[in-house]
Amino acid sequence: MTNERSKDNSSENFISNKSHDFIGKFVIGFNKLNNEFINLLEENQNIKQQYKNLEEKNQEISYLNSELNEKNQKILHTNSNLIEKNNKISRNNFDLKEKLEEKDKQFKKLQQYALNLEKQRNEELQLLKQFEIISKNLEKNLEILKLKEIDDDNIIKTFKENNEDFLSSFLNKNLEKSLPYSNIEVIVGLDFGATYSGFSYCHVSNKQNIRLNKVWSWEIVQFKTNTVLQYDDDYNNVVLWGSPALDVKSNHQVNNQNCKRNKPIELFKLCFNNLDENLKPTLPIDYKKAIADYLKEIGKVIKDTLATHWNVDFFENVLLVLTIPAEYSEKDYDIMRECAHDANLINDKSSKNLQFITEPEAAAIYCMENELQEDEIGTTFIVVDCGGVTVDLTARKLIGNNPLQYREITERIGDFYGSVFIDNEFIKFLREKLGTRAIDLLMENNYDQFQCLMQEFCQHIKDPFTGDDTEFNYTLDIKEKAPLLLSHVNRKTKKIMKKNEWLININYDDIKSMFDPIIDGIICLIHSQLSNNKDACSTIFLVGGFSENRYLQKRIKQEFNRTVKNISVPVQPIAAIAHGAVIYGLSIKSNGLNNNSVEDNKKNIDSSRVLKYTFGIDVDSLYGKSNDVEIHRFLALANRGTAIELDQTFSFNFEPEFNQRSENFAIYYTKNDNVQRCDEPEVVLLGVLEIILPDVYNRSINFGLTFGQKGITAFARNELNGQNYTTTFCYPNNVF
Repeated sequence: MTNERSKDNSSENFISNKSHDFIGKFVIGFNKLNNEFINLLEENQNIKQQYKNLEEKNQEISYLNSELNEKNQKILHTNSNLIEKNNKISRNNFDLKEKLEEKDKQFKKLQQYALNLEKQRNEELQLLKQFEIISKNLEKNLEILKLKEIDDDNIIKTFKENNEDFLSSFLNKNLEKSLPYSNIEVIVGLDFGATYSGFSYCHVSNKQNIRLNKVWSWEIVQFKTNTVLQYDDDYNNVVLWGSPALDVKSNHQVNNQNCKRNKPIELFKLCFNNLDENLKPTLPIDYKKAIADYLKEIGKVIKDTLATHWNVDFFENVLLVLTIPAEYSEKDYDIMRECAHDANLINDKSSKNLQFITEPEAAAIYCMENELQEDEIGTTFIVVDCGGVTVDLTARKLIGNNPLQYREITERIGDFYGSVFIDNEFIKFLREKLGTRAIDLLMENNYDQFQCLMQEFCQHIKDPFTGDDTEFNYTLDIKEKAPLLLSHVNRKTKKIMKKNEWLININYDDIKSMFDPIIDGIICLIHSQLSNNKDACSTIFLVGGFSENRYLQKRIKQEFNRTVKNISVPVQPIAAIAHGAVIYGLSIKSNGLNNNSVEDNKKNIDSSRVLKYTFGIDVDSLYGKSNDVEIHRFLALANRGTAIELDQTFSFNFEPEFNQRSENFAIYYTKNDNVQRCDEPEVVLLGVLEIILPDVYNRSINFGLTFGQKGITAFARNELNGQNYTTTFCYPNNVF
């Protein structure tokens, strides 16, 4: 019993303990939940407060936004007014600019009018002086008549003597002044090149003393300066030109003054129409403006240089001879004349004080004058003009010593093997080492540092390279010369270059591989010219800036020393073209005093040229056959490669069909050999000459082409009645 009670008590105690534990846990859990609830209430209260604060801030922001919108509306309204005012100002500026340009034109006209008046006044003064001389002579004769004791024979004799003295004095004083170029005192030869330009000059009283300018406004002694322009931000005004435009220090000074400058403009001379589009540079301005601006800048140096030596009127007393490529057309001549006028080198577009000579002609004249004086008549020579962009070769024969005369004996040839293509090989080398994109970015964004690399290459590698030192080695420090290039290279290249401490090693084989493709091309051109020449060539002249390179000279001498007796490099090959232009100008002056024209002067120096096209006619059209049958047979009159004299004629006779009332002569030209038909590829129509045939019987027509100085004259002469029809066509591009 007692045990049962104890069991019951123990079970009750167990249940009681369990209840207490449960209640304890419940209370604890409830307290936790209660605390969490309180926390949530507090957090909720905080969130409500934050929400309230955010609402207040949002209202503030909305208010501020409203104020800003109002201000923005006011700004937009003000901006609109400013734009309108700016447009008005722009219109006013444009109107003012037009008025200023008009006034400038009027001022130039007035200047020209004043010059004409001054010229007229001088002529009138000259006439007055002449009348004064005549008057004095009459007075002298009248005094004789007043004398009484002189017989008639003595009077007549005295009159004759007086008249002879008068005529002799009068004619000697006035004949020279009336001849062409009699007022020219100084000759300037301007070698305007694609990459470098320079000029030579001399006084006509001292023809042997031709000077090559080597002093420029930036006080650097150099025979030529870069054909480069640096413009302001709007490309209106030239900031730098010549070598300073590519000089890193000069550009750095300019950049500090006016922030970042535009990329320099180069190779603008290559923009003429006859050049392939892929070789023309892309310019931000019209190439004519660039040419005119450059000529204006170099013209200032020319004028200042002449002023330090002689007191001359530039527009009256200076004959400027400008050298141009041989392939330029008449249109290109006109463009160059227009640019020279815009550059203030001549005061009238048609001024005779500006004359042109082709670069190969100028080089040949220089070589003849300085190297062939003692050579025999009949000497054949080749001039290789190695320039910055092109290399041109001409073969000529010496046919006269006093005065010097030559004849072109083969077709002129040339190609793009100038020194800039060695620069291009170096750029390829850099692309291989540093990546194409990296070099492109450097050229686009940091052109001054790219130029620093190019100058380093030219000064220390390209120019001094002779090909003799096979151990030659040069280290190019990219970090020093072009630090911004480091940010343009990719990760892989950067890792390699870091390992090499950003140094690029350039050895003999690297440099040789840059030169050889270019020089190999030049050697091929010389071989071609020698093979085209029927006569043995006694001399090869190397002229132009690139010809100064010792490795080029060495390769050419090694290749041709067994076949050509003399391979000569003049003392100053870079001056050959400018000097030759001056010599040509002196001959114009001399022949002008002999009353010869510039065209006559051309004939005196260059007695012949070689055709680069075959010229002929559509022979079937003469008989009306092409109207019925599509046959257009080509009849050649003057063949490509023919050495022709100026004003030489090629003609043939034919008889029209019975009752034929008119005739059309269709004239064609082509570079192709063995042309059979006028509709073949690359056969080009030059023009058509139409004639009327009034007679019906026994008609013979003499048709021909005459190759003059400035064009081709087609003529058709009716042998029966003497009726003559003529028309003149401009030469095709690159005809000689």
